[in-house]
Parts: sequence; C-alpha cells; structure tokens
Amino acid sequence: MKHNLRTWSWVLSANFGEGLPYTIINVMLVALLADMGCSNGTSAMIPSLLALPWMWKFLWSPFVDTRSTKRRWMLAMQAAMAVIFCAIALSLDGPWWLPVVVVGSALAATASATYDVACDGYYMLALPPQQQAFFVGIRSTAYRLGMLFASGCLVILAKDGTAGAWQRTFLIAAALMLVLAIGHKFLLPKVNCAEAVPQESSDENVGMWTVWRSFFQLHRGRELVFMLCFILFYRLGEAFLSKVTILFLKDDAANGGMGLDNEQYGLLYGTFGTLALVVGGIVGGICISRWGLRRCLIPMVLSLDIPDLLYVWLADAGRDADFVQLGSCIAIEQFGYGFGFTAFTVYLLECAKGPFQTSHYAILTALMAFGLMIPSTLSGYVQDWLDDYATYFVMACLLTLPGIALSVWYVAKRRN
Repeated sequence: MKHNLRTWSWVLSANFGEGLPYTIINVMLVALLADMGCSNGTSAMIPSLLALPWMWKFLWSPFVDTRSTKRRWMLAMQAAMAVIFCAIALSLDGPWWLPVVVVGSALAATASATYDVACDGYYMLALPPQQQAFFVGIRSTAYRLGMLFASGCLVILAKDGTAGAWQRTFLIAAALMLVLAIGHKFLLPKVNCAEAVPQESSDENVGMWTVWRSFFQLHRGRELVFMLCFILFYRLGEAFLSKVTILFLKDDAANGGMGLDNEQYGLLYGTFGTLALVVGGIVGGICISRWGLRRCLIPMVLSLDIPDLLYVWLADAGRDADFVQLGSCIAIEQFGYGFGFTAFTVYLLECAKGPFQTSHYAILTALMAFGLMIPSTLSGYVQDWLDDYATYFVMACLLTLPGIALSVWYVAKRRN
C-alpha cells in the first residue's frame, strides 16, 4: 500500500491541529490563570467548564455533517481560533483580561470541538478503509505531538509568567493556527463524494431521538447501570488530579507546592510527561491487541491508579525531592495514565455497537467528558478547602478504588 507525501502531510498536520487547541484550553490555561493571580479553585474550574463543547459536540455534529463540506469547516474553524487566540493575547495587559480570556476560550473551545467533528468526518471520507486503518496510529501520535507542543514548548515560552510573556505565547499560538489554516487550504484534497449522507443509515429523516432510542435498546438493565458506573468511575481519581497536579507543581513551596517556573514545568510535565504518556498509550495498544481487554484490564487500571501515590510522596517530601526524582515521578505517572487509558478507550469501542456506531461512540465520549468535568471543576475548590496537597492527593487515591472494583467485576463477568 502506497501513501504519498501529501497524504502523510495532511494527516499529521490535521491531527496536530486537533491536539494543539485542546491542550491550550484544558492545560495551558490552568498555568496562565495561576500566573495571573487566580485562586486554585478558579484556575481549575474555568478550564474544566470549558470542556463542555467537547462534551456536547454530538448535538451539532449533524449540522456539520449536512452543511457545506468538512474541508471548509476545518479551514473556517482554524482561522477562527487564530483570531480568538490573538484577541486573548491582546487583552492580557488590560483591566478586562479575565472576561476576555473566559469568553474567548469558550469560543475557541467550541471552534475546536467543531473542528474535531469535521476532521474525523473528513478522515473517513478522504481515505479508503485500508488507509484509515494504516494511519490510525499516526493520527494518535500527531494528536499527542500537538499536546506536547502546547503543554511543553508554549508553556516554556511563558517562562517568567508575566502578562507580557503570556501575550507572546498566545500570539504564537494564533500564528500557528493561521499557518495550519493556510497550509490546509493547499494540503487538504477536495473530496468528491456526497458528504451529507450519514454513514450509518440512508434514511434522511433519522434524528437524534432515533439514535438515543437505539442506544438504550442496545444497553439496558444491569448492563446499562454497569456501563454508566464504569464510564463515570474508571478515571475518577485522575479527574480530581488532572488540574490540581498542575497547580501543585507550580505553587510556591510555602504553600506546599513544588515551586516550578513555567520553563521547568513545561520541560518536566509538558515535554517528558507527554512523551511518557505517548509511550504508555503505544505499549497499551500493543498489549491489548495481543492479549485482549479481559486479560489486560486489571493491570491497566492498576497502572492508571497506583502511580497517583507518587504525588502523595512528593507533597510530603516537598522541596527535598530533587529535579530527577520529580521528573521520574511525573514520567511514571503519565506512562501509567497512557497505558491504563488504553483499556478505557477499548471498552468504549466495545460499547459502541449497532447501526449507529459512530453516534453511539459520540454519546459515550460525551458521558466520559461529563464524568471528568464535574470532578475537575470541583477539584481546585476542594484543595483550597483542605489547604493541604498531601491530604488532597490521599483523597484522590482513595477515589480510584471504585474504578478498580468495577474493573475486577468486569473481568469476573467475562470469565463466567
């Protein structure tokens, strides 16, 4: 099977363009708010609530499917994000910076979620099934590279944490989105097929209610209850950690944090941590493809949850932990997260079945986003209330127990 340079180029750049804005809004924004003087509660809450568009994108995905082309949606959304990031940058030295950041980030999140819908649809239309299968791992790697660039390189550029440094960072982010939009104008081939035809059904009158009804016809009773509990609790501990770990790493030693500046944070968490996450995901995919979900689930859920104890140790050790120890703890925790998350993804794919498979998967990922949004929204306020990182991390570790119990139950059911 031959894959020309143009195909490689747009697959890599299009999926890099998915991971970049998602990480800017969900990860980089936490560091920005903390540097600008917001409390831990506010710094964790705002980015968590901004995940709503990714949770609800399935509601307007039919509109993207039936209006204009996926290619035009992709170009328009990337250009829109370039304008929004530029507006955020220009606002950071003014008195109204926080409202502009919140509203602008909400608009950027909506544009990013819409871009994701169009990009996924375009991928399925532009490539035959054999090439889709070949590039699935490449897509994931490109997405992670977008995450790596945002959480590593862009954060490092805001080294001193001042408004001026963050302005430069967001202007560079805006320039990148503009370059992607212009580049995709020439890279993305025009797809000569009827894009508006739903893949799962030829019935033009299929509506959202039909999709939901088929979902609940396939999942009912105890199976439905277990599925909902698994989706909501498998990553519960990680949901409480995702934003607070960033705040912990950046907070002053006097407050119990590790006192990293943006350069150190971007290097350890954004660069080495993300690389470990990528490797963990690759290893997890190889293991599941070889031994299956039933055999891999318990080792994977343990690899997801047990490394969280490292943050308890770091919070207790404080500044006694040197740079190598800190980096090792972050890399181990992120590798475990990437390895363990693979099982969760495969479980969702197993549950997405029936004639509306794509729509069912969108529903499941929406439930997943809901299960992450509520804990991460509350996490900063809970940490402020406890006023102690070590106690908070112990609580987060205890909240991993329901996910471990549900995983054991799943494996036991499969053995019967």
